Amino acid sequence: MNRVLLSLALLATPLFPALAQTAPTTAAPAPTEPRTIEAITATSAKGYSIRVPSGWTPLKNAPNVDVAFINKTVGALRPTVTVVVQDIPADLKATLADIRDLNERKMPEVVTKLKFLGEKNVKVSGVPGILWSYSGDGEGGAVRWTQVFTLKNNRLFTATLMLPSGTPADLAEQGRAILTSMTLK
Repeated sequence: MNRVLLSLALLATPLFPALAQTAPTTAAPAPTEPRTIEAITATSAKGYSIRVPSGWTPLKNAPNVDVAFINKTVGALRPTVTVVVQDIPADLKATLADIRDLNERKMPEVVTKLKFLGEKNVKVSGVPGILWSYSGDGEGGAVRWTQVFTLKNNRLFTATLMLPSGTPADLAEQGRAILTSMTLK
């Protein structure tokens, strides 16, 4: 009987006491905070990318544009950023100045109460570009547009920011930052 008790006692005693004291524990994973996306980079197969901060929502199936992003409604309109990419036939030998002049002639037909606010020569990824600011009537009220266009390898890139009258300054600054983030590939 003593032998049986001794055998039971030995079975109950761990052979490796150090391991018995440090038995593995499985801790529950810490609850995760919701992820906040500060910005995304939209990259197009057409040869450019733009960086868009949170709060700007992609607009799917926007006609005649490569990408479009919108923000919260201001008045009757939503601030919008669009990028249009157009291939220019090489045999036209179009220059950025040609594109600028053509756009300037067409603008009064496209924008009601057009008022040019400024023009500036800029660089987009080291390539010459033109930055325009103009205002007029949009569908739903007074609007201010900021537009940058550049020509690379017979491809015209036009990024446009549309801000309704009364857009808060921080939202307008975000929109301008989207335009200046445009990078050509």
